[in-house]
Amino acid sequence: STYYSRFGKLALVNGGLVGRGFRICEQCGFAAMAPDPLSSGSRRKKGQGVGHTNPRTGKPCSGYISTHHLGHEFLTDVVEIHFSGPLALQADMMLWRSLTYALLEGASQALNIRRDDLDGTLYLYKRGEPSALVLFDNVPGGAGHVKRIADELEGVFKAAYQRVNGDCCGPETSCYECLRNYRNQPYHDELQRGLVRDFLHCVL
Repeated sequence: STYYSRFGKLALVNGGLVGRGFRICEQCGFAAMAPDPLSSGSRRKKGQGVGHTNPRTGKPCSGYISTHHLGHEFLTDVVEIHFSGPLALQADMMLWRSLTYALLEGASQALNIRRDDLDGTLYLYKRGEPSALVLFDNVPGGAGHVKRIADELEGVFKAAYQRVNGDCCGPETSCYECLRNYRNQPYHDELQRGLVRDFLHCVL
C-alpha cells in the first residue's frame, strides 16, 4: 500500500562523529564535535568550559558547555510504501534499505527525475512489522516528484528491477552501477543487489 502527503514533515539530525553530538557553550556559542569519552582530552567534569575561545571576541571563555545533537525540520512531498504478507515479514533491514535505493534509482530512470531531487529513508512503526519505505522530494517545499512515483509505481518497480538485474557486481554486494551513490556511503556495506532482485522478481 502507498500513502502520499503534500505536507510531509521530516527531521534531519546530525549526531556528530559516531553519534557523540556537539559540545556547545551556552554563553558564547562556541561549538565543536564532542570528543571520544575515553580520550584523555575529554576527561573534564560535565559542563566545564575551560579550554575554549569565544568565537566572536577571540578571548578565553569559561561558559557552561553541554552536548547536543543538531537538526532541523522541513516540509516536502512524501510517499510511504508499505509491504505486507509472508515475504515482507521475513525481510530484514538490509533488504528494506537496499530496496529504498533501488526504487529511488528506478524512479529517477523511469520518470526522468534528477536523482539528486529524490531521497529516501526507513520508518519502523512497530517492532515485528516491516519497515515503511519513505521516499521524499529532496527539494525545498517539494516538487511533486514522489506524487508521480505513487501514480506510476508499477513502472518504477520495473525500472528498479532492471537496475539490479544486471551483472555489474556480485549479488551479495552492490556497486555504483546499481545501488550505491555518494549520498548513501554510510550504508554501502548493507546494500545487496541480489536481495532486491529476488524480492522484486516475486513482487512483479
